[in-house]
Amino acid sequence: MRRLFYFAFLFAAGCGSRGGLVVEVSNPSELARSKETVEIAWEELSGAGLTPDNVVVLSPEGGQEPSQVLFDDAGRPSALLFQATVGAGATAEYPVRRGMREEYERKAYGRYVPERADDYAWENNLTAYRIYGPALGDPRTQGVDVWVKSAPRPVIDEWFARNDYHRDYGEGMDCYKVGNTLGAGALAPFVDGRVALAGNYVSQKCTANGPIRTEAQFVYAPVDIGGRKVAMRRTIRLDADDRFTVQEYVLDGFDGELSVAAGLVLHELKASAEGRDRIAVTEAASDSSDPERDGDISLGVILAGGEGVAYADGHALVTRRAKAGEKIVMLNGSGWSRAGVDDAEEWRRAVEERAEALAAPLNARVKRD
Repeated sequence: MRRLFYFAFLFAAGCGSRGGLVVEVSNPSELARSKETVEIAWEELSGAGLTPDNVVVLSPEGGQEPSQVLFDDAGRPSALLFQATVGAGATAEYPVRRGMREEYERKAYGRYVPERADDYAWENNLTAYRIYGPALGDPRTQGVDVWVKSAPRPVIDEWFARNDYHRDYGEGMDCYKVGNTLGAGALAPFVDGRVALAGNYVSQKCTANGPIRTEAQFVYAPVDIGGRKVAMRRTIRLDADDRFTVQEYVLDGFDGELSVAAGLVLHELKASAEGRDRIAVTEAASDSSDPERDGDISLGVILAGGEGVAYADGHALVTRRAKAGEKIVMLNGSGWSRAGVDDAEEWRRAVEERAEALAAPLNARVKRD
């Protein structure tokens, strides 16, 4: 009993309201931000005796917030993640203390799937995606497949084990057709009005895996574009409570600039909306024997620095110019009419607000308490 009291005392001392660090999170936008991931470089937390095993983030009300530590290639902590809720134009403070970390629910998860022709799949509590690997003969594309889901828990492992994910057992399914396209949202060189597909990834590496964020890196074989061998590296990142995967691309093997396009393939379109840097569409389930039963799928892409919208090769595309070695950021998102996105107008607003949030990220500042 005395031992339990002692540890309770240590925890209370480490997680008290004062005597550590505070992350001040400010929202520069006119949108209220809810459960949005904040990333703090680990070096900013130095000097407070924090380790990946004892770091605890508290809410403004004093309860423990789920957090995640990221690590670099050498296994050293590189960043701390947690999710903040901040009103429009407001500021919120999140104390960081030494303490006893709780067991957090995993809301983001991804993995390499060698048993299904080298797929790589990732998901969170709202949606799920996959891309294709080297063992798959067809399709050959970097395009994204979306799995609609109504279950807030991870389903990837269960669905692959069942090997019948085109049927809805009450929690969602794969009812989206990719083919040799950009699918539900990917980026490619865009030359002479054509989308230049890179094919399936050559190698993959998972670099973070919940509870808040799942992240992976991919390398693609070079694509011949006018005699230039254009190579592509890609990072995907999905956070809890976000319908949008952040994708970062780096293209190399050319001089000057190259036109690129972030886009998605169009099927039986029911509604669409576009802006200079974004596209939102709603369409019937495209890989379904009964689209009316299986509902509508809403899809969106956002391209940072997008310069306008084009239509080519059956795709809706946001285009821009990019330099060799430049980091190009795009987002792809999805929603299902049977799981939280009721109609096209709701989805249009969701894409518009996500684009606004991308352009005005939360600002985080570490200070001594």
